[in-house]
Amino acid sequence: MSKFNKGCLWGAASGTALLCALATAGTAQASGFQVRETSGTLQGSSFAGMSTLSTDASTMSYNPGTVGQYKETTYSTGVTVIRPVAKAKNVSASGGTLNNTQSFSSPSDEDMANDAIVPNAHAVWKLNDQLNLGMSITSPWGLVTDYEGDFAGRFYGTTSSIKTINMKPVLAYRFDNGLSIGAGPQIQYMDAELSKAVDNLAGAGEGSSKVSGDSLDYGWTAGINWEMTPSTTFGLSYVSEVEHELKGKIDFDSAAEGFAAPYVDRNATATVSTPESVTFGIAQKLDEQWTVMADAQWTNWNTIDTLTFKFDGLTNAAAATSNSSSDEYKWGSAWFGSLGARYKYDENWAFTGGIAFDETPIKTQYRNVRLPDSNRYWTSLGASYQVSDWAVVSLGYTHIFADEARVDHTTSTLGTFQADYEAHVDIIALQANFKF
Repeated sequence: MSKFNKGCLWGAASGTALLCALATAGTAQASGFQVRETSGTLQGSSFAGMSTLSTDASTMSYNPGTVGQYKETTYSTGVTVIRPVAKAKNVSASGGTLNNTQSFSSPSDEDMANDAIVPNAHAVWKLNDQLNLGMSITSPWGLVTDYEGDFAGRFYGTTSSIKTINMKPVLAYRFDNGLSIGAGPQIQYMDAELSKAVDNLAGAGEGSSKVSGDSLDYGWTAGINWEMTPSTTFGLSYVSEVEHELKGKIDFDSAAEGFAAPYVDRNATATVSTPESVTFGIAQKLDEQWTVMADAQWTNWNTIDTLTFKFDGLTNAAAATSNSSSDEYKWGSAWFGSLGARYKYDENWAFTGGIAFDETPIKTQYRNVRLPDSNRYWTSLGASYQVSDWAVVSLGYTHIFADEARVDHTTSTLGTFQADYEAHVDIIALQANFKF
């Protein structure tokens, strides 16, 4: 490969990273808070191997320790298409003391989950025989749920959106015994938006509100990747929480601003954290063709407790407590476990497969319309083709089954909303990898 072509590829990879950041800011979405889809290569094994494999640079998004294992400069860029479906069944709703004049007869088969396209970009630069520099740009956290305007639970939530861009520069050192240690900061941008219906405090009618904010904050990550023998690799990594201090505003529509007791737009602030996680796994090469991988990840979702937006004044003079708005989540920690295999068919083709269990952090009594999450079960298949000695293309597919999720809201002021949610997700991920 000529120096000119290498330079073009380097420029294309850098440009892709920039486009990735811009695109993710507008399209990051997940059927849940965590967007696991940061690697088309790992998608095909249900992310088994995420702490151990160094097949391409995209694996560094889960374990910075893998960065030290690369013997050549390598780039990886990809895109994932996520198609979730989530529908409420057996819907029952009624008004409370503040909204008992409203209608709650919306249909029960509307899909409130949005499709998404999530890009990613990664690179590892060889500095010397033992030191490597890596960079990963992903969208590891995201959520978009969107109901129709006549949704029966609209006073508890309509549109919910969390979007992130995460950059991880990593420096890694490889020892002579096969142990690689990597660490670095994570630089994370978050944009959040929550909408819901609001009642008329001085008569009939309803309006809507939208509270939004964004933040740029920081955390860190570290990991090890140890080739214990030519056939056995162990991986362990840690990603810190990132505490965001969101700053934004709350806006009301013209209906809410036109009430006899009108709502008033205000500046808003809130604190929300993306969780810390620990990932570990092992990969065992059985022969020249077969490798099996097993991984587990613990995520500390306890930071998602009560989300409170504070305003710089009352949003409605008729409500003495309208200088803030709170939602209770009370999430707990959760586990993700995956088991997969990789089969090298010949010099060009390799195939992967895997299964996984993804535990929800949401407790039944606190499940709400914004994220009616439940335990999930993954099954995946993937294939990689070596186009040339410096380029490999990987394709992965995952289908996710979810347990039925019950939502039960009851307050004296806003009334009741009950529904059973059924969901599934289809994911297709494409990854292109280059090395020289």
